[in-house]
Amino acid sequence: MSETTRRDDDIGGYVSAATALIGGWIVVGAFVFAPIPAANFWNDVVVGAAIGIIAGYNALQADDPEGINTGAASLVALLGLWMVVAPFLFETTGAASFWSDVISGALVAVLAGYNAYRSRGVERRTPTADAETR
Repeated sequence: MSETTRRDDDIGGYVSAATALIGGWIVVGAFVFAPIPAANFWNDVVVGAAIGIIAGYNALQADDPEGINTGAASLVALLGLWMVVAPFLFETTGAASFWSDVISGALVAVLAGYNAYRSRGVERRTPTADAETR
């Protein structure tokens, strides 16, 4: 049998869900704004999908006694930072696409960073000394 400790005030699931929605917006924004060059378009599609999937996974795991996955939240935060830097590296020409990526990336980095910070203190399952018998 395992013992777990969980915080009742944890809003990590809602933060992860909001982060997943922003990841979805990054994917949709690639089609709405059609950023130039094409490398930025595909960057938005791939990185936005990764953010949406990983943050969505964390949102679903928030109800689990172990809670948010710290590594996954950290990866999403790094992907958010990449979204802030990418428009500068790809030299995105459209102002709407440029600022959509920068603002969305900053929001993802802050929200996922918050989740990574909060989840590091959650106690994980540990085996107990007493063996369970049936």
